[in-house]
Amino acid sequence: MGYRSEVAYAVQFKDKEHRIRFMATQALNPHLDLTEFNLFNDDTIIFHAEQRKWYDDYDDVKAHTQLLKDAEEQECSFEFSRVGEEHDDIVYKCGDDGGIGLIEVYTSVHIGGMEDSVAYPIGEQL
Repeated sequence: MGYRSEVAYAVQFKDKEHRIRFMATQALNPHLDLTEFNLFNDDTIIFHAEQRKWYDDYDDVKAHTQLLKDAEEQECSFEFSRVGEEHDDIVYKCGDDGGIGLIEVYTSVHIGGMEDSVAYPIGEQL
């Protein structure tokens, strides 16, 4: 099965033409599936994957990491977040400009495990 994460990132380009040229270059990478990307608007792309094995040595993860490095080198705004299965496994990165403001990470902690237990009010036992 393996450890799975939810991963999202957004990249905002200088304009629509910059986005088109940049993504055309990225399309040459056989480890990127461009059908996984969506447009937020003419100059911003978003990527979101749930239940993804996000290991640094996987070719597709290397491709996404390189895309973000290339975007940063071209002075694009970006945000990246990965939330793993463990409650404290949260990564958030953005460019020097503070990011785009599209990604919000919420955490939720709850107590579980007793849902299937049979319980009786203590008053019935006295």
